Amino acid sequence: MSLEATKNQLIQLLQDSDYKVIALSGKWGTGKSYMWRDIKKNSSDEGIKNALYVSLFGLNSMDSVKLRIIQSSIPGTEKNPALRERVRASLEPAKKILESFDKRFSAIGDLALLAVPAILKGRLIVLDDLERKHDKLDIDQVLGFIDEFTQQHESRFIIILNSDQLKQKEIWSMLHEKVIDQEIRLNTSCKESLQIASDLSPSFYSKYILHPVEICGITNIRIIRKIIKTVNRILGGHDNLTDAVMSRVIPSIVLFSAIHYKGIDDGPPIDFALEHGSIGGWIFKAKKEDLETDDGKRKLRWQTMITDLGIHSCDEFELILVEFLQSGMFDPSAVSAIIERYAREQDVMTTRQDCGNFFESRYWDYRKSEEEFEAEAKSISERAHLLDAYWITSFCNEASKLQGGKKISDEALENWLMNFRNKNHDEVNDENPFHREIHPRIVAEFDAINEKAQSRTTAYDACIYAKKNSSWGPRQELAMKAASPQDFEEIIRTRSPIELKPFIRGMLDFCLHKETYERHFGFAMDNFIEACGAIVESDNPPRLAALVQDVFATAGLGHTLERHPKTGTSTTKTSPTADRAVP
Repeated sequence: MSLEATKNQLIQLLQDSDYKVIALSGKWGTGKSYMWRDIKKNSSDEGIKNALYVSLFGLNSMDSVKLRIIQSSIPGTEKNPALRERVRASLEPAKKILESFDKRFSAIGDLALLAVPAILKGRLIVLDDLERKHDKLDIDQVLGFIDEFTQQHESRFIIILNSDQLKQKEIWSMLHEKVIDQEIRLNTSCKESLQIASDLSPSFYSKYILHPVEICGITNIRIIRKIIKTVNRILGGHDNLTDAVMSRVIPSIVLFSAIHYKGIDDGPPIDFALEHGSIGGWIFKAKKEDLETDDGKRKLRWQTMITDLGIHSCDEFELILVEFLQSGMFDPSAVSAIIERYAREQDVMTTRQDCGNFFESRYWDYRKSEEEFEAEAKSISERAHLLDAYWITSFCNEASKLQGGKKISDEALENWLMNFRNKNHDEVNDENPFHREIHPRIVAEFDAINEKAQSRTTAYDACIYAKKNSSWGPRQELAMKAASPQDFEEIIRTRSPIELKPFIRGMLDFCLHKETYERHFGFAMDNFIEACGAIVESDNPPRLAALVQDVFATAGLGHTLERHPKTGTSTTKTSPTADRAVP
């Protein structure tokens, strides 16, 4: 039953004194304790208002349970740990007095045992977290306690437990058989869970969170609160975003947060979600034999969920999101830059959304005619320049399947390539971390641009880039591997002092940690040292030679200059992998 229906049912059962023990069960985090507190807070029934609440979490004996009941019975101790401790301390003198009469009163549990019957007579007691009791607290002891106080002291009990968290399923069977008069199972809806979570953790974005929460089937209030806090943290200060932007970012935040906090039953791993958008996704490529395996069926279910969320592809936003979830580190400026770009690119977001709808309708809408699909594809083709390389590739693949689709696909690709060329890119970041398909003509375009960029990259550029970014790519590696001693000497002799300083420092650092960099940069460090040795040998100009000697000596590398032959007699070392020179 839903939360509201369950609440009404529980109130009705409490009004009937024949029901001594009522079980309230359901999945962990779906609001059972929250519902009970709400009933107690708003009830006019004195029995419900004065009910005692005890969590069995971690309790290892009935003595501990009884002491907790005493503490619960004193107003304020339930919410005040300090007061609860004072109550416990106040019992110590009485315990010592009783001990002086009879050693049987040596445990605080004996004193609690004297007080509990009077405290619990005719009372309603709520026992929560039964499944999280300590292993030392035997279920038979709990059953005996409930039976004694219902039979002899007219007490009534509500047992709240997470039935899916019980380690021993026989416990549930034993409870049913021996003490429970009526069980109510709470099946909180996603909407109800979100409402409770939003009351506890308010958010401007709650109305946008509901749909993805329902798609993911998340009912755990604690996890939804974590999702809300993640949304608030990432989107804080961006209250004026359009629906298109909200539809782009919030489903991803909900999905990846739910995966991280394990809020989806048998949900996909993060890597799957990053790599499998519906755009060119697994659902269109699944083989029949794959779908007959449990793993294949599971992946299809995951893919369907991702598609229903409207997550058609992942980019740097999802990467930053995952990094935040896994490390707790958050760069608001990086997220803001992406969000603001999405906001500026309203036409881009709309075109992507239309493209995603086209993919989905091609898969599901059997009623549409080829003419209607062609008209839809034609509209997108005219805006093809607004798509990225992955989107246009997937669009062309799908559009080409239409009867008149090849022409539409070719026009869309030409539109995209023309717009791309007009931007006059100096280089293209062609990293493809999710291994998505890119049209061969686009790949060729990228390669041509990057080959030109590679031909302009020098060892100086590579060194400065590597030190500035603490990383490098293939272009920097190739430039370093291809640089000869003469190339390094020319750099040192022709660069201005302000350029020379970071270059020499960077190269000296590479030389000091040669074993780390050699597999990336080949013989670049040896060739740099040889170039510096040549400058020192030539003593021309003297101040440059002296500078080189001084920085090498300061770095503890002065001895390396002595091992190199004089100018004109050296032999260039070339890395076996340096198959092309960089001018």
